[in-house]
This record gives sequence, structure tokens and C-alpha cells, in this order.
Amino acid sequence: MWKGNLPREILSAGKRGYAASAPLPYPEGTEVVDCALGTNPLGMPPSAKRALEEGAGTDLCRYPSPEPEDLKLAIPSRYPSWRLCREQILVGSGSMGVLVNLLRLLLRPGTTFSGISPQFTDTVLQALYAGASYRPVILEGPQYRMDCDGILQALRESPAVFYLDRPNNPTGQVLPLRDVERIAARALDRGTWVISDEAYGDFIPDGESSACLEYPNLVTCRSFSKGLGLAGIRVGYAITRDPELAGLFRAVQPPFAVGTMDAALAAAALEDRDFLDRTRLYVEGAKKKTLDAIAGRPEWWAGETDGRVPILLLSQQSGDLPRRLARAGIACEPGEGFFHLDNRSARLRVPAPGKLEIFLERLARA
Repeated sequence: MWKGNLPREILSAGKRGYAASAPLPYPEGTEVVDCALGTNPLGMPPSAKRALEEGAGTDLCRYPSPEPEDLKLAIPSRYPSWRLCREQILVGSGSMGVLVNLLRLLLRPGTTFSGISPQFTDTVLQALYAGASYRPVILEGPQYRMDCDGILQALRESPAVFYLDRPNNPTGQVLPLRDVERIAARALDRGTWVISDEAYGDFIPDGESSACLEYPNLVTCRSFSKGLGLAGIRVGYAITRDPELAGLFRAVQPPFAVGTMDAALAAAALEDRDFLDRTRLYVEGAKKKTLDAIAGRPEWWAGETDGRVPILLLSQQSGDLPRRLARAGIACEPGEGFFHLDNRSARLRVPAPGKLEIFLERLARA
């Protein structure tokens, strides 16, 4: 009996996170073009590289601060249009760590977790592991176009949490801010929390972030992994206008959740506006070329997407699309890693600048 009562029911979710998908077979001797995980195609920001070099003498023997105060000052300074004070900023171990803590607070066994499907799988899984039931608004393929009225209809059921990844993962479409405001207002009337996960939020203007909206039931989560090019440091944060939620979050947050160097690198990345500008400019051009290439293939469809966001959902009528792309030397995220998708679909991220032309050539003959 030494194992105790392990919660084996979590296996009933029947799915793993998309990043845990089995590796695909690629042609031997072919250098794979990486269009899979959502890292920055331009790599790591120069400001973070400099901070890493300058921080070589940092005393890492000491524990980090309970909260990274310098970073909490840097965030409102970088985003003045959000009108934040430091108490409204909840920093954690990656945006995923922040989301886990939020779901721990906002869900109970038997409650309902809603959203738009397909969407970021791992947050849904964490809700299921917490004992919630998942009742999303299921988007219709092959366009998978989001509709605010459908979301408002779903809120009539008063779910405990409505989860909106914005930009959406895997489609890359962005629900307009005015629609987010309508959703937050309706959810407030229904006693529902809204989590706006802006992991890809740096690819849209600051003024379009849901962090601009001051609803007490709306929580915005942000990441340093995508537009800011620091997936390896595992720092994320949430913004809440509800003081009680902020206090509870700090109560359940494990101690020393963010390392000293991680916090310093994150703050340095916020200062490098030129890097983000260059990233946005490249992504927009590369995505247009990608969508143009797909439009020339009648057997493929790109779902509804925003040209500013580096990901898109590609689908075909039948067959295994991820394996088809792999045979051409292109890495993607298989559709089967998302709820309500299968491997007739794949998520693509625009490749690094040096690989774009090779990618387009391989896509043309896949």
C-alpha cells in the first residue's frame, strides 16, 4: 500500500500536451526546418545576451527574492497603456506555472471549465486534472473561425472559468479587444472568471492587449517565451484587478518561483524594443509568403488567422499531414496534440529567416 491512492483518473483525459508528441520520422541526412514549438524565429534578444554576460558574477548561492521586484517595476514601465501598479502583477515560473496556480484557485472538482476549441492543450489538461469538466465552444473546420456570439451563448451556462488563448493557439487568430470586453462583461454578470492567455500577445500592439481592460473577473497572462525570445528562462506573469485573487495567488505560489538570473534576463528583454520590432516585421512578411504558398495548393486549407502572429493551422481533407510535412523535412506540431483535431491538421510556426526560402521550397513539393 506504499503507493497510497494515486489519482489514476487523470489518465482518463486521454491526451498529452502537444509538445509531448512522439517524434516524426524525417529523411536521413536532411536538415529539418523547425516550424514546431512557438519560439522566436529570430532567436534570443541581444539585450538578454548582454545581461547574461554581465551577470556572470551574480551570487547564485543566495536564494532569489520572494517576488522579483525589479521585474515587477519594469513591466508597468514597458506597458504604460495598461495602467498597472505592482500589486496587480503576479509573476511565476513561466506562463504555464502561472496558469497552474490560477486554476488551482479558480476551479474545484465538479466545476465547469470552458473555452474555444481547438486551443492550447496543456491548460485544458490542467483543468481536467483539477477535476473540472471541459465544455468548450467547438470551432468548425477547416476555417475554425471564432465567433463572439457563440462565446456569449456558452456563458449562459455560467462556467467557473472561461479560457481564451488570444492569439489563439493553434490558429493564430485574434479576437478583437471589443469582443473580449463584451465577454468579460457578460462573464461578470454570470459569476465567471475569464483568463486571457496572451502567450503570443507580443505580436499584437500593446493597446490591443486584454490587460487594457479593467474588469475584476478578467485575468491576463503573458509570457517571455514567444515574441521576447526567452523560452528557456521560464518566467511568466498574470495581471489581475482583483486584490483578493492577487493575495490568494501569492499565498499558494511556491517560494522562490523565479530565479535571480531569470528575472534579470526577463527585465532586460523588456528594454529591447528594437528586437521585438524586428521580430514583428519579419513574422508579418514570412507569414504572408507562407499563406501565399498554401493558397496555391488546392488540397490544403489555412484556418482563420492573423497575419501578425507567427502560427497558423494547416489542414487537408484526408491523410496524415504531419508525416507528409516530415517527409519534406519540415517539423510541425501534429493536430492530434489538440482537442477536437486530428492529424489531418498541423500547426506551423514561421521558420527562422535563414530557413524561410528552403521552407517555402519544401512546402511547394510536400
